[in-house]
Amino acid sequence: MACTNDGIVKFNIENREFMHYGLEDGIQSKEFDTHAKFRDTDGIIYIGGIGGITYFDPKDLENIDQSKSIYFSELRIKDQIIKPNNSSNSLLDQSILKTDHLEFKHNQFPFYLQFSSIDFRLNKNVEYAYKLLPTDKEWNILTDPEIQFLNLPTGSYTLQVNGFSRGKEWEQVPLEMNLQILPPWWATWWAYIIYLGIAVAFADRFYRFQLSKRLAIAESNRLKEVNQLKNSLYTNITHEFRTPLTIILGMADSLSSNVENKNLKETEHSLEMIKRNGKNLLRLVNEMLDLSKLESGNMELQLTQADVIPFVKYLSESFHSLAQEKQINLTVYSEVDRLMMDFDSNKLSAIISNVLSNAIKFTSSGGKIIVHLNQISKNENKFFFLKIKDNGLGISKDEISNIFNRFYQVDNSSSRRGEGTGIGLALTKEFVELMNGTIGVKSLSGKGSEFTIQLPITNKTIQTKDDQLQLDPNLFVFTSGDEHIQQVSNDKSELPIALIIEDNADVTHYLKTCLMGKYQTINAANGEIGIEMAFEKVPDIIICDVMMPIKDGFEVCSTLKSDERTDHIPIILLTAKVAIKDRLTGLSCGADAYLTKPFVKAELLTRLDQLVLLRKKIMQKINNDSLSNLLKKRVEDPETKFLQKIITIIHKEISNHSFGSSIHISHKMHLSESQIYRKLKAITGKSTAVFIRSVRLQKAKEMILTSDKTISEIAYEVGFNDPSWFSRAFKEEFGFAPSAISK
Repeated sequence: MACTNDGIVKFNIENREFMHYGLEDGIQSKEFDTHAKFRDTDGIIYIGGIGGITYFDPKDLENIDQSKSIYFSELRIKDQIIKPNNSSNSLLDQSILKTDHLEFKHNQFPFYLQFSSIDFRLNKNVEYAYKLLPTDKEWNILTDPEIQFLNLPTGSYTLQVNGFSRGKEWEQVPLEMNLQILPPWWATWWAYIIYLGIAVAFADRFYRFQLSKRLAIAESNRLKEVNQLKNSLYTNITHEFRTPLTIILGMADSLSSNVENKNLKETEHSLEMIKRNGKNLLRLVNEMLDLSKLESGNMELQLTQADVIPFVKYLSESFHSLAQEKQINLTVYSEVDRLMMDFDSNKLSAIISNVLSNAIKFTSSGGKIIVHLNQISKNENKFFFLKIKDNGLGISKDEISNIFNRFYQVDNSSSRRGEGTGIGLALTKEFVELMNGTIGVKSLSGKGSEFTIQLPITNKTIQTKDDQLQLDPNLFVFTSGDEHIQQVSNDKSELPIALIIEDNADVTHYLKTCLMGKYQTINAANGEIGIEMAFEKVPDIIICDVMMPIKDGFEVCSTLKSDERTDHIPIILLTAKVAIKDRLTGLSCGADAYLTKPFVKAELLTRLDQLVLLRKKIMQKINNDSLSNLLKKRVEDPETKFLQKIITIIHKEISNHSFGSSIHISHKMHLSESQIYRKLKAITGKSTAVFIRSVRLQKAKEMILTSDKTISEIAYEVGFNDPSWFSRAFKEEFGFAPSAISK
């Protein structure tokens, strides 16, 4: 024990710790006199200091820091002291001394908990601290025996309170109070259940909305597809109907005119065309009616028992003339000589006709078609096997699965000739399945197609002789074998040349009839041949169908209008497509007019006259203007650009008197003489030689007005060897002699 000027210090020799006692422990003052100390026989120590004497028994120092009991004494919420109440809504249902659990609502803040200890010592060095578990890890020292809670998150807490003597925690279990902070009603479990229910309901509603939206979109797309299908069907049916109607109505008008004029020379041919195209219409109507019967389930088989081999051979051989017209080798062979079975002759005729006609349509000249007949066995059943194989255009993998769908057509330019209605193959499959058979196809694009048909062999009906089998005559309606390309006649006719690009020979014949006496006509059976002929012949006008094989009318129009050799030629597109979109497509490709089927002769001739009149006005405008002035103009039209090139070439050679024929210009323009001649004639109405002379004379006129040279000097400079011939040509060109020009 030692007395210091800062209280009393005790040293524990056992744990080697120092204990300090100050004014809080009841000593007289902090300073002591080191000589004023005494210990009596009872062990009591007396120490003197500046404030008096302090005496104590050292044994009593062991009890001065003993821990004391702590208890909660008061609960206050905001400014209100909470007392026990038996009401079920009371926070305290018993004394705070006996309470170890408190529940607070989210709005019962701030609240205060006071505590006390059972310690009656007047002098004591004691502090208090608390921990709020699980939030606090360390003790929080208090200056007052009161704990203040301003806010706490929702949850459960444990409040611990204990005392400290000389900075050392009391060795006793801390006073504890369990605190429960209740959530607001909107954060309770039942509220979350409601939220979950609302979320589920909203999600369900949203899902149903999205589902209904997707269904609506799917339905809209389906309706669009149906609408497109209907439009495609109507377009194709319209095309199929309008073409024969054009021929029937046109040839009927021609026939009527011939009868009035007592010109019966072409009557028989006209009647044949009307009859053939009328049968085509009837066949199309019958196909649609058959399809309608199949859909309604009213189609029945008319089975007869006969030898199917000669029947199929006869059907196939009836296509020989059509195949020969296209220079296609059609071969029919059978591995069996005779096969008696039940079959519907008209249905089988339609099956073979549709497949074989398609094979001929999509096989190029020089191609091959094989019809193979046989009897096969499968699963102890016997079948009639029919295979039709060609080396034509073929079908791509993406489209092969759709070819038996109703109203479906392969959409590429090379198949335009077979546009059809999309009914043929669909009807074929329906007929095959109606006879309990199967049909399949193998094909590669550009390699050809192979159709295989298998029909079960039965012998249940009455046998019929071969000559008693009934065939539908409308199944075998073929186009007449007119020449695909007709050259211009060799006579010196001054009539303008009209190029007809049309794959239907009957339509071509009708157009020739309409143009007879007004135009020389040449024709091409497809777009590719038409383009080649346009480049070679440079016609005055072109009449082109839209739906054709290899290249369609839009491709033909676009190609010819973008080429310098043919960009001046007026083009009339002839088609059954009457939609605004199709018209805009044709006009955007450069077409000068759009003529829909069926048309009458007067309508066609009026269109031609208007285009010819427009061409004459352009020609007159060019001739009225100075040819030299054309070089100064910035223009976009192809005709003026073409003339500018030729005038530039002539000006470079203007003093060369030997430069006067089309061979010189064609060499520099990289075009043939006939192409140069035909194009110049179409644009200016002048031949090549006359146009060169006009350019020379225009240049001479300018030189007379702007220079002091003599007429003879100018004549030699613009390529004339004879001044007198120059004067005559000048007067012929301008109507006055060069000497009459006043400078």
